[in-house]
Amino acid sequence: MAETEEVILEKPEDEKKLDESLKDYKGQAGEAPQDEEFATLPDELPSDGGEVFSFTRESAPKESEATFEKKEEEDSNELIPWYKDRKFLYLVGASLFVTSALIFILMILTFKGDNVKPDIIATKLKVQAEVAPDESYQYDDSKKIDNMIQKANALYVKGEIEQALKIYEQVSIYNESLSNYNLGVLKMNEGKFDEALVSFDEAIKRGESQSVSAINAAVSALKLNDKERFKYYIDLAEVYLSKEGKSKLYDYYLSLINYYKGYYPEALQMLQKTNIEPYTDTAKYLSAKIYTKMDLDSKAVQELNSQESFESSLSLGLLYARMGEYERAKGALSTAMKIDRDFNKSLAAISLVDLKMGNYQDMLLRLSGAYTDDSDKYKILDDYKIKVRLNRELFDVHIAQKNFSKDLLKKYKDQFDLLFYFAPYQVFDAKQALLYIKKANITDFVDDSNDAGNYLTTGKMISSTNVKIAKAINYAFNQQLRLANKEFQNILKDYPEHSILHYNLALSYAQLKDYELAYKHFSSSYHLNPKNYLAGAFAIFCAKIIDMDTTKFYNEIMENIATDTEFKANLQRAMIFLAGGSYVSMLPYLEEEKQDSPLSLMLEAIIAKTNGLDNQVSVKISKLKALLPDDIIANILYFNSMNENLDIKEYSQNAQIHFKDLKLDYKSLFGGANIVREYYVSLMHIAGLLNLEREKFKNFMNTSDSKDEGVVQTLAYLDIFAGQFEEAYALYNILIDNYKIEDSRTLFLAAVAATGANNPNSAIILLQLAKLNDKNNKESKAALGLLYQEVRNYEPALTQYKDLPNDFKSEFFTFDIRKN
Repeated sequence: MAETEEVILEKPEDEKKLDESLKDYKGQAGEAPQDEEFATLPDELPSDGGEVFSFTRESAPKESEATFEKKEEEDSNELIPWYKDRKFLYLVGASLFVTSALIFILMILTFKGDNVKPDIIATKLKVQAEVAPDESYQYDDSKKIDNMIQKANALYVKGEIEQALKIYEQVSIYNESLSNYNLGVLKMNEGKFDEALVSFDEAIKRGESQSVSAINAAVSALKLNDKERFKYYIDLAEVYLSKEGKSKLYDYYLSLINYYKGYYPEALQMLQKTNIEPYTDTAKYLSAKIYTKMDLDSKAVQELNSQESFESSLSLGLLYARMGEYERAKGALSTAMKIDRDFNKSLAAISLVDLKMGNYQDMLLRLSGAYTDDSDKYKILDDYKIKVRLNRELFDVHIAQKNFSKDLLKKYKDQFDLLFYFAPYQVFDAKQALLYIKKANITDFVDDSNDAGNYLTTGKMISSTNVKIAKAINYAFNQQLRLANKEFQNILKDYPEHSILHYNLALSYAQLKDYELAYKHFSSSYHLNPKNYLAGAFAIFCAKIIDMDTTKFYNEIMENIATDTEFKANLQRAMIFLAGGSYVSMLPYLEEEKQDSPLSLMLEAIIAKTNGLDNQVSVKISKLKALLPDDIIANILYFNSMNENLDIKEYSQNAQIHFKDLKLDYKSLFGGANIVREYYVSLMHIAGLLNLEREKFKNFMNTSDSKDEGVVQTLAYLDIFAGQFEEAYALYNILIDNYKIEDSRTLFLAAVAATGANNPNSAIILLQLAKLNDKNNKESKAALGLLYQEVRNYEPALTQYKDLPNDFKSEFFTFDIRKN
């Protein structure tokens, strides 16, 4: 039986040459094609309903009509015996009229019904003008019968009545055989495949139309799921094919037999020779089907677009989806939805395309518009089963290189994350705080606040709290960000309504990418102290990342600035303009005189980038790297600014050289902000250094006295991108069970590892926990929705999708279409 492949929506075009595909293709011959999904486009290549075709008397060849009329005119003035009686000839002529018009137009597979199977070989009944009969068959058989009758007539005139009657009997038997074939075709059209088999058997026994009758018998057996009889009849068709040697459609018949026997390359070669109307479009249609089986999607599209007889919008939509051309797929599928026959499958397919594109709301709106009853929606989704998997670019270096964006400052989320990374923590007294921070060159990461607040009224209390804050900041600066986060939470319990404490806790959450909690505490910080404009700007950053409406908050901040006569914080003003998307309004900040700091330089680089001042971007990044020479993020940004105009191969090679022996603060990979780990692993991945880095950190973990959870986090994350899912899953279990790390990001990454390790049930549980810890975790919702849909639990799947915006594409999860 022909081997089929699992279906992929975001599959790229196969660039293999056709001759190589024909050479390498391995199909198992002699069995019926298997049930399959988009992969080989069976029912998605419809034949206008898939009905069988048989010519009626009205569609008989004009040539035959003329022949009979001419004969009647020649004999009209003669006294004729009974065998020339007009009535007799009318009966014989009518019979021959139908017989000579009776041909067999063989067809390919269609998408009729729910099962994906080859359909009937004959085409749907069409009007006479649309389809012409088989010239070769019509001419040979009608002429043969006409000659037989003329010979019988001549014998009768000569008095050789017995011999004439034998010939008449042969004509009668031959005509009965053709009638059996025609009856079989009609029964196929009615879906009565058992009865069709009986008729085709009779035709075969009569010794005429044997090969074609056997082909149609084979298809009838296939529709009955009788594989034994299918094989018998298709073998029989091949045996009798030699009798069609003189037919112009010999190659076409042979291609059909080869197709049903699973000899796809051989069938394709025969189809290329079929250039007789009206079979050329049918040949192209079947060629498209074979090309699809061979993963030559672009050639299949070419064949479908070059034929005009069959409505193929659904097939084209599915092919475009396989090729990853989702916009073209949606266009074709939208057209197919206008056809009643294809509506359900088109709706199901376009829903999957929307999922691939991340257009969740479009999908839900379309489903609701088509069906108000949820059970109907679920039934539609059931047309195509999905198999959830991880994006291959996560662990395939070539795909990762292809999709790698060298424009690190393009997306607003990346801009916000970088500003969070370089932002300072706040203290009451910087000089006092620095005494407790055991790290050099951190003055740019500590910011004085002149506001003591109502809850810290005495100098002693301020000093004591400042010491606690400084110690917590010290954890953050020494790559123990999670510990710093816990310390800030503890201090806040004693002073729950102070702006500085909320700000610091929020900044640690933001650097851990827990944007929901970061927003909560940044907004609290701003409302407790409306002059803490940096907290206000950062609150809007977080709100935009989690898709919260920031209009009211933004206007509130701008109104406060307008009434603040002492406002001089132009950096914060520029930040707020960035949060509101007012890029031009930020330009004056570039011209101001100021002391360079990591945050100000990063902001200036972003301002230059968003306003098309690329030359200034490089200048600001160079200054940032000079200010922080051993910082991983500063070095990655610097390398990128120097190499972003190169093609990805040169870029990757230069990354290997640049970072091979570079002395950096690698501790930030273990316990620092998440952005460090993610940027570094991504760059090492496309540079082909991931496995080397992984081994380095494994050795470090095995030889180090300190079993820091940050080292485990880093190695687990590296394992995901190295495709070592079992090991990653085990490490994340250690983090969750032993270290009690249960933040939303860690739980989500554990679910990623579980999915890669083929533990979908564990993945679902972990994703549910991740969503509970952060209800705005869109990655968790998207993955949960897909996993629920995979197990056909559609109600909770759609519930997850309802909370996702359009244009959200999961970084980690995607799906394939699987066989039913």
